[in-house]
Amino acid sequence: MENWQINLFDSMRASTPKPVTAMFYISWIFIGNIVLLNLFLAILLDAFISENEATEVTDEELELERIAMEK
Repeated sequence: MENWQINLFDSMRASTPKPVTAMFYISWIFIGNIVLLNLFLAILLDAFISENEATEVTDEELELERIAMEK
């Protein structure tokens, strides 16, 4: 996303129709941001899931702990 304006201005000066060029860059920015957001969310959700699995206690462990406290 850095210095994309230079490419935009050069493309707008080219012989292609300006609306086509503008729509290309607008769609490129939106699609790129969606992909980047999804990547960030996938990493974040993976971290939450792995933390949840690490701290999850099974029913057998709870039953053994209950029996140990009764003694």
